[in-house]
Amino acid sequence: MSPTIYGSDLAHVHDVAFGGWARDAAPFVLARLNEAGIVDGRVVDLGCGSGIWAAELLAAGYEVVGVDASADMLAIARERAPGATLVTRSLHDAQLPPCVAITAIGEAVNYGGPPSLEPLFRQAWQALEPGGLFVFDAAAPGREPQGRRRAHHEGDGWAMDVEGAEDSATRTLTRRIALVRAGRSSEELHVLRLYEREEVVEWLEASGFDVMALPSYGAADGLPGVWVYVATRRQR
Repeated sequence: MSPTIYGSDLAHVHDVAFGGWARDAAPFVLARLNEAGIVDGRVVDLGCGSGIWAAELLAAGYEVVGVDASADMLAIARERAPGATLVTRSLHDAQLPPCVAITAIGEAVNYGGPPSLEPLFRQAWQALEPGGLFVFDAAAPGREPQGRRRAHHEGDGWAMDVEGAEDSATRTLTRRIALVRAGRSSEELHVLRLYEREEVVEWLEASGFDVMALPSYGAADGLPGVWVYVATRRQR
């Protein structure tokens, strides 16, 4: 199984067929920024993928720094959001610049996640201005309610089979993805660490944030086991 995460074919398919989560989240996150009085400045988009949310931020007048581990995802993002500064790196290894807000949409923090997210949250606190927002979602145990799921998807010139399996002992979710596109076959193995809502809230509060945990991005449909966190940086 290839160690590649979102190679060129899967990056294309994810962009054209599975970008709805980022699009649906955008109005909610923009509203939270405006409510907090954050109407401009630098926003760091962790796990920015193909740049769907980054483009929304640019259109709203923000400066954007996007971070993603997939160079192929970022190649699409450069076309969609040419005004963004894009960095190829795992969000768990990135050095966050000073900013007014940080976002991570689409289970980004779960990919390659460490046992605790507190180091990421502490770095986010250091990067954010007082009153700055950290808005993200994270998958929890129960992301695959039946423990295992198989799904088949097809689109223009591609077909994909996905098998998801959740291991309650290790609190991990493994997705095996077999994709055929334009006559080419590729396989990827994605491993996500799952985080309980209570521990995410505890880590955020210990890192200096006030937190709301929500089941979805406002009016957007929620996903099983996925929680949305709106965290505001406190003065300490």
